[in-house]
Amino acid sequence: MNFKKLAGLTVTSLALGLVILGDANAAGIRVRCEVGASRSKASVDGSAVTGVFYATVKSGGKTVKSKNLRADPINREVEFDFDSNPRDIAAGATAIPSNFIKNTRVVGSIYRASTGALIASAGADCRAR
Repeated sequence: MNFKKLAGLTVTSLALGLVILGDANAAGIRVRCEVGASRSKASVDGSAVTGVFYATVKSGGKTVKSKNLRADPINREVEFDFDSNPRDIAAGATAIPSNFIKNTRVVGSIYRASTGALIASAGADCRAR
């Protein structure tokens, strides 16, 4: 293999390694949720992220994907809201059924929109109202 090809392969491998390590080590996630007799509400927040993302919430074997993509190149934070309240849905939250949250437990995950790669995931015990 000639020197130019070897140097190019080395640089490409190093750059790819840095991108993968940056995603795996830097991203943080916080999942919060509330459940009541007639309402389910969840929030999935990511920190130290760059790029464009979507989120999912999972409870009781059902998963809902966020309706909007999010990016914040300045603060490197993204927030996704999921709610069964019509006013919150009208304000931008992704709709979930009022009985979506089962056993007061939710798992939230954030994915890179361009590749579908999982960036971070965490579970939360929901506050009962």
